[in-house]
Amino acid sequence: MASTMDSAKILFSVLFLYVCYQVTQGQMVMDCCLEVSKKEIPQRIVTGYQPQVRGQGCSIDAMVFNTRKGRKLCAPAGPAWVTNLMKHMDKLIKMCDDTNFKGKHCKKLMS
Repeated sequence: MASTMDSAKILFSVLFLYVCYQVTQGQMVMDCCLEVSKKEIPQRIVTGYQPQVRGQGCSIDAMVFNTRKGRKLCAPAGPAWVTNLMKHMDKLIKMCDDTNFKGKHCKKLMS
């Protein structure tokens, strides 16, 4: 009888921990763009980017560009200048990856 009771306690503990984990995951704070700027972002200040997708914790679609000074700039996802900036960053990152991040243009991408 004690074995059944111990098994029930273990099962309850595991279930409790799982529920706590799920609740914590649902309450994680996300840093989202609330609006986007239509002003073009200069290539020379950008060190990386990531997409923000509506419905995955944020209310708008956007492209978030990281700058040398550690800021995050929000841009709309569709315009040609945004696509060109993303392509430029992809090329730069590939070039730097091929050279093991050697060179002056690659140092800013290391952070």
